[in-house]
Amino acid sequence: MQGPQLRQFIAEHPDFGVHLTAKLIRMVRRLTEQVKSLALQDVYGRVARLLVELSDPVGEERVLRHRLTQQDIAARVGSSREMVNRVLKELVTGGYVSLRDGRHVIHKKLPAAW
Repeated sequence: MQGPQLRQFIAEHPDFGVHLTAKLIRMVRRLTEQVKSLALQDVYGRVARLLVELSDPVGEERVLRHRLTQQDIAARVGSSREMVNRVLKELVTGGYVSLRDGRHVIHKKLPAAW
């Protein structure tokens, strides 16, 4: 759909325009948070935030909704797989995180800093 066609469609369907605007606002907010995270947080902070954001509470723990490899996590937080491996190894050693059925499980509140 070209610019004039889109404007015509939105004029004829204002609810769609409101929906599109809300969706774009959410997208810009999410991207702004990602950029802010890359600029202001270290890799540990980005990994910890991602694990919490992608998990749901299950009893006393939090379980990631999907299986993520270290490479998946690295791509999402803008880091190397090796650095993510180091962060996760420290979290496992500290008893904060483990793998269960291929999914990361958070056992207790993650430390604020590494």
